[in-house]
Amino acid sequence: MTAMLITAQGLDFTVDGDGLIRREGRVVFVPGLVPGDTAEIEIIADKKNYLLGRIKKIIEPSPDRVPPACRHFGVCGGCSLQHYAYSAQLRWKENFVAQSLRRLAGLTVPLSPIVPSEAVWAYRNKAQLPFGSGGTVGFFQMNSHSVVDLQECPIQHADFWRIAEGFRRLAREKKIPIYNEKTHRGILRYLVIRRSDYLREILVGLVVNCRTFGLRPEIKRLVEEINKKLLTYKIVSVVANINQKKTNKILDEKIENILGSGFITEKIGGFLYKVSLNTFWQVNTAQAEKAYQQIKAWCDMPDVNILDAYCGVGTIALSVAERSAQVLGVEEVPQSVKDARRNAENNGVANVRFIQGKVERQSLAALGSPRLIIVDPPRRGLDPELISKILQIKPEKIIYLSCNPASLARDLKLLSVDYQVREIIPYDFFPQTTHVETLVLLQN
Repeated sequence: MTAMLITAQGLDFTVDGDGLIRREGRVVFVPGLVPGDTAEIEIIADKKNYLLGRIKKIIEPSPDRVPPACRHFGVCGGCSLQHYAYSAQLRWKENFVAQSLRRLAGLTVPLSPIVPSEAVWAYRNKAQLPFGSGGTVGFFQMNSHSVVDLQECPIQHADFWRIAEGFRRLAREKKIPIYNEKTHRGILRYLVIRRSDYLREILVGLVVNCRTFGLRPEIKRLVEEINKKLLTYKIVSVVANINQKKTNKILDEKIENILGSGFITEKIGGFLYKVSLNTFWQVNTAQAEKAYQQIKAWCDMPDVNILDAYCGVGTIALSVAERSAQVLGVEEVPQSVKDARRNAENNGVANVRFIQGKVERQSLAALGSPRLIIVDPPRRGLDPELISKILQIKPEKIIYLSCNPASLARDLKLLSVDYQVREIIPYDFFPQTTHVETLVLLQN
């Protein structure tokens, strides 16, 4: 198509954070545009369902436009709202949840105000950094699998980049082959870093395409060197995650300890947890604790049994245990179930039990027909089979923590045949991005 120039005002964001305008009844996606910007825009592509535009010039910036904090903004495919004031991000996320529920589920229940994040920078406790050609380490470039060799990331702690630089140097000095996803050759796939704010500990994971990983003396020396440069945290363990599969899934199950115990210790809601490389753990610990406190407050039937579906390592189950007769957690990942049992034992919580398996395959009647069910599913939402089983046993309450407003809306529509939505609370777990968590209370 022949490129054309138009002048338009940003109306909204897409779910990926691109600006959105309308042109003769069609939507135009414009990376970098924020709502309220007036800009000269070049239409550069005509796709099947939308047009693609590029900013030529900002004529009048939106009052909510701010300078992005990261030098890699616009190239890196990470946080897409850095150029949008945080107060405006919160308004947008509230509206995004409300619109999704109204459009997809027909729900018009008023939302409680969004719960903002205490930290809007350096809030993430985990980084998953792909290795790129030449030993680069960073994030994928926008709409690409080329790796941006990052020098900073403001939503991660600065210590992460001192660690990344050390392992980047190791890869180059030892000439360790970088994994190529097209040929399935090479060794280094990802550098994964996790931190604990409770004990200021760091766990480093190297995801590798080989049967076993050596370099133990070199890594020990490197860790000693890096730890002298870290400002806040200390590396206490390094592991290798053996992933030889032809997949884009980052982590596999096999772990080799290179240094230390293979875990860090974190505290949430008064309980201590052992967090390993493969543990599911919310990336914004402080926000997760707020959400768990609200879940606990809604568990106001102390004599009933609670089912914690998708229970992970037991963070929600342990937090609500004192408000129930017994909590049963169901989790598909075997290691998470082992970790959950260990966490309950280490914290002296006796009225919790964990079983391994897919929750949708379980007979809820055989599990005691729990009168309160808590669900915290992956982005795809609840399995239809689980929804059907919930509707059969009709628990008095359902508490739903969602990371995807679209799948949440779909599931609430299915549950609405027997349940009323009593309260909806959005939580901002992910400042500088379009992602939002939503906590919902449903009552029979």
